[in-house]
Parts: sequence; C-alpha cells; structure tokens
Amino acid sequence: CVCVCETGVPDCSEEDQSLARALNLSWTTVLKTQGDGTQTLINSEEFSDLSREQAFHSITQKAREQRVGGHLTSPKLRDWLVSRQRYWGTPIPVVHCGSCGAVAVPEEELPVTLPKAASLTGKGASPLGAVHDWVNCKCPRCRGPARRETDTMDTFVDSAWYYFRYTDPHNPNRPFERRLADHWLPVDVYIGGKEHAVMHLYYARFLSHFCRDQGLVAHREPFWKLLVQGLIKGQTFKLADSGQYIRREEVDFTGEEPVALSGGPVEVTWEKMSKSKHNGLDPQEVVQQYGVDTVRLYILYAAPPEQDILWNVKTDALPGVLRWQSRLWQLVTRLREARRLGDVPNPTLLKKKELEEARRIWQNKNYAIQEVTTHFTEDFLFNAAISRLMGLTNTLSSATVRVVQHSLDFEEALAALVMMVAPLAPHLASELWSGLCQVTNALSPLLLRGGEVLQQPWPIVDPRYLEVPDVMELSVLINNKACGKVEVPLQVSKDPSQVQQLVMQSPVGEKLLRERCIKRVILSPRTPLVNFLVEE
Repeated sequence: CVCVCETGVPDCSEEDQSLARALNLSWTTVLKTQGDGTQTLINSEEFSDLSREQAFHSITQKAREQRVGGHLTSPKLRDWLVSRQRYWGTPIPVVHCGSCGAVAVPEEELPVTLPKAASLTGKGASPLGAVHDWVNCKCPRCRGPARRETDTMDTFVDSAWYYFRYTDPHNPNRPFERRLADHWLPVDVYIGGKEHAVMHLYYARFLSHFCRDQGLVAHREPFWKLLVQGLIKGQTFKLADSGQYIRREEVDFTGEEPVALSGGPVEVTWEKMSKSKHNGLDPQEVVQQYGVDTVRLYILYAAPPEQDILWNVKTDALPGVLRWQSRLWQLVTRLREARRLGDVPNPTLLKKKELEEARRIWQNKNYAIQEVTTHFTEDFLFNAAISRLMGLTNTLSSATVRVVQHSLDFEEALAALVMMVAPLAPHLASELWSGLCQVTNALSPLLLRGGEVLQQPWPIVDPRYLEVPDVMELSVLINNKACGKVEVPLQVSKDPSQVQQLVMQSPVGEKLLRERCIKRVILSPRTPLVNFLVEE
C-alpha cells in the first residue's frame, strides 16, 4: 500500500512535480499562468477559465452538493495508511486469486480470525505469511487456489470505534445496538497526548461521522470535551558542535557554563524523555524513594494537565507536596489528641469568638468543596484543586485548641478534606480516614458510618452556603488599620455614602470616628472592607 502525496497534482506542488518527473509519469496540465502572475484552470471541464480562488470555491460547492466532501477541516490532514506488516491487528478480509484478483471474503465467512503464529522474529514480512494452513485458501468466487491478505489493519482502526462497542460489548450479531449507543454516547471527555489529538482523534471523528451518516447513531461528534495532556520532559545535554546527546555524568558543571568532560560546549535543553537522549527516568526509582502518592501529587501539582512538566524533583514542587502531606497527618493527630483531653466535646461551650472561627471554617470548607468539585469535573485543573485543598489545610491548622476539641464544623471540614484528597493520594487518605474514624467521641455522623474513604459519597456544598445573604459584614479600617466589623444591608453595600452613614451610626463609628476629621472614605469594589482616612 502506498501513501500518496498531499495533493497529487504536479501543477500545484513542486514536490509532486519533482516526484512525477523522477518516476517519468505523465500528467495533464491544469493550470495556466497569466502575464500578471495570476493562474487560471485549463483542461478542467466546467471549471476551466476560472481563477484558482474561484475554482476552489466552485469545486468545494460541487463536492458539497454531491455529498462527497468539500468541507475544509484542517490543512494537517493526511492520507491514513491503515495496513501493517504485523501479526497483531485486525485481519483484512480479502483474498488474492490468480484469476479473479483481489476478492472480498463473503459476509457469511466473517470474521476472519488470526491464527496462532509459530514465531515472531520482528524481521521481514508479516509473520502471517508463514502460517501456511491459514494463508492458503480457496477463492470465494471461482473456488480456485488463493492466498489471504497477510497485512493487518492499524490498531487505530479498532481504537477509533471501541467506544461504540463499550456500549454493547457482548452483542454477537452486530457491532452495537443504536439504542444503547445513543443512551451512553457521546463520551464525556477524550484525554490524549498531542500525537493523539492530530491522529487518533481525526480517525475516531471520521468513523463517528460515518456511523451518523449511515443511521447507526444519532450524534455526529463522538466526544463532548477534549483534554490534551502535556509531556513530562527531562533535561538533555547535547554537544554543541556535533549535536550528539551525552549523559549528565559526562558534563562538567564547575565552570560558568557546562562543558563536556571530553571537551567542547554543551547545549542544555528540556525534551521528551527518550533512551537515545539519555534523559529518561525510571518511575519505580522515584516511587521507591518518595512513595507513589507523593509522586502522583507532585505530577498533578507541578502544572495544569495540558502543560508540559520539566522534571526536577529537587527544586520544583516536591518539597511543598511533602510538607502538605505532613500537615494533613498532623491535623488528624491533633484532633485525636484534643479529644483525649478528658472533656466530652460540646459545641455549646464555644464562646462568641470561637463560634466565629468555626463559621469561617464552615465557609472555607464549602468554598473548597465547590472549587475542587469544579476542578475535578469541568476544567481538570488538578493543580488548582490541590492548591485549594492546601488552603483548607491552612485554615484548619490555625484553629484554636477549643475549636478543635468542641467544634462539629472543624471535624466535618477535616473529614471533607480527607475525602477530597482520596482521588489524588488514595494510600495516604486511607490511613488518614482510618485515624479519623477512631476519634474519641466523634460529633459528625460522617465518622460513624464506617467503610473505606473511597467508598464515601463525595462531599456536597451546604445549601445554606449558596443562599444570598441579606446583609454583608464589612471590615472597617481607619488609616489602613483594622478597627472592627459592621453589618450592612446587601443592597446598599456598594453605595459609599450609605455605607459611611451606617458605619458612623454603628458602635465602631460612635467610638472611633465620631470626633475625627474624615478626609476620605474608600469602599473596596472587590473585598468587603471600607477604609476611613482621617487626620491624626
């Protein structure tokens, strides 16, 4: 099978023209260059005498009318060479007969199944050619001697439609039932590397469009959303004069610029990991040193999934990930120890300031659940999800002893934190959850229902958190120093004059602003605070 050039028209491409001349091929000239440099079509039937631009639109329109194409999809499309000289792969259902030529295998004899190959040498033609009992057959048309096609299809042929088969995997009579495919498809999200986005994705979309045109499914596009993940790149060292890749241990770093131990300057770059570039890394070594949860968190935290990661565990995000895991462990330990102090936890014992602290924990918990859920299910910004979980960790770490000992909000926020960590670091989260479930006198039903952390339902936002409040709490600053807080009606919270009036009438204003000369009042448009600039 030969992969042809992109256009195959020698008049339109210097590469095609040189190839045609080299092969001594003849062709019909279809372009004529005018004196002013413009080109028109000749020998092109109804498109003759049109300019190239006019002909492009006319041919495209005719292709649309005849439903044979015409829609410009991408300039990167290439012919797809589907045959492979491999043993594995879908057999091509064709036999070659000396009298009849290439003949399709009759439908009643399908599917053609692969035989057991005697040996796979990795050399020469397809190993199927050596399986004589399989390759030698009778022609379906004349019943004379024939040979089966020994090429197999590219594995992308299978993977370009397997999502259809997943909807009906045990159907013995047809690839899938439309009713089931329409129920389950399109796929929610397609995740693949850059090479998939420009190859496999095209093929999968092509087959889905074909199935839609044939009435096999209702949808045309096979995937709702596309996520193209980046690469993990390793540092490479290349001799500047020859371009040869060398190992890190062959480089001298003692000077201002790295040089090869054998002499000569070295170019330092980051490239896709490869054995030939000596920049690969054995994941097992890193896992043995840091643990699989730490490596997973590091990869997710280092960058958004669609960006490349420059792998450097010594200077990058790994120290922060290690510290965070330690703080999570300390939080569970702190709660367990606080509940052993002797007093039975009682939320009614909390004073006003402690209740305000507990409410901030409740707010931060709900905010974290809202943000992390969005990152997990919509934008896939796992690094942002980890940052939000770190923020909730900071809030819980700053809680006072009595809040840890008596607050239901602290307990439930810590439980939600561990549950949201579980998909990212399941081994660590399992240990943390086991410790939480053994807390003495637990207040939350979450810690009493049992089961592993990955069996727990995903945390949900408290409906009260989503309610729009009637009032807003404003921080009052005087000459940029915090002096107290005042509640104002939400509908006037953006009106500087009304906010100033309400603050002046409040206990904070009566005490601190009544006899002061106010030069200016600044109401923040983004954060709930108002700043009074007064004369000293």
